[in-house]
Amino acid sequence: MKHIALIMAGGSGERFWPLSRKHHPKQLLTLFSQQTMLEEAVDRIAHVIPKEQIFIITGEILLEAIINAVPDIPKENIIAEPSKRNTAPCLALGYAIIRSRFNVPASELTIGVFTADHFIRPAEVFASDIKTALDHASQYPDIVTFGIPPSRPETGYGYIESGESISTSSLKKVKSFREKPKLEDALSYLSQGGFYWNSGMFFYRLDTFAQAMKHAMPDSFAAMESLHDHLLHGHSMSSINIQQSFNQLEATSIDYGIMERIDNVVVLPASFTWDDVGSWDALSRLGETNESNTIISGNCLTIDVKDSIVWNAHPDIMLTAHSLSGMTIISTTDAIMVCPTDKAQEVKSIVTALREQHKEHLL
Repeated sequence: MKHIALIMAGGSGERFWPLSRKHHPKQLLTLFSQQTMLEEAVDRIAHVIPKEQIFIITGEILLEAIINAVPDIPKENIIAEPSKRNTAPCLALGYAIIRSRFNVPASELTIGVFTADHFIRPAEVFASDIKTALDHASQYPDIVTFGIPPSRPETGYGYIESGESISTSSLKKVKSFREKPKLEDALSYLSQGGFYWNSGMFFYRLDTFAQAMKHAMPDSFAAMESLHDHLLHGHSMSSINIQQSFNQLEATSIDYGIMERIDNVVVLPASFTWDDVGSWDALSRLGETNESNTIISGNCLTIDVKDSIVWNAHPDIMLTAHSLSGMTIISTTDAIMVCPTDKAQEVKSIVTALREQHKEHLL
């Protein structure tokens, strides 16, 4: 049995504007260490799966930047999607690429699907959970997902409702997937127990994935097999045949397209600390703060500032702040963003407004 990692790295990270840009999004930022978030992801996975068996799928606009960011990954393992069509087409493309690269039956290839821009600590515990998930997925025709034990009534995450345990293992059957809830529903999930945050990471044999796709998305299954056939016969990613087959895949998420429509999904409650780092307020939970519970990065001067984030990425100016609480201030070479930290999720609306005003040079 061969274990392969597939990292989805095509996100734009718009809630991290102005630091995150379309040519340099969140996965290429250094937020929690001296490494980019993508480099951290690769190194965590490499505890279990060798780097030559790690594949990264991204967009054409990011291809060169990602190749440069992770030189230890073989260049041919970093692939640009023909277009951006959500996670189900991304994983269908991954299926076609991996099947065409390895001359073994699909039942002998087990895939771990990972994210490029999440906070995960410690790496050793994460590696142990990966091994458990891969072991189960290798032996049984189940799709395994990591469920994160919730620490708060988060309304920005999807949830997994778990059912009965599987024999003596720590895995549980998945009863349902729940969309991002209202606050009262999130509070109910916490009080009931048995609910987990959806991590967006999955493990499966390629034949298991193919059967799930065939059952839940039959038209996309046919397009996926067509992609595999074209790649097997030497067509390049830029060929018209590949583009046509890829565009026939339904543009939907893997959760909605497959996971919510099949009954062979199991959840492994995670032993590691996890956060999807969806917006600037994540730094307040995860970053290193000073005695005033404030995160300061770059050339800054703060006086009587507490419970805030002050981040200066402009090398030639000093960012100063006085008498602030609960604020986020981000300065770059061409933009400054100021908002209450508890409104950090709304930063994406700034990006939308700039796009509507045709100020693409700032994105």
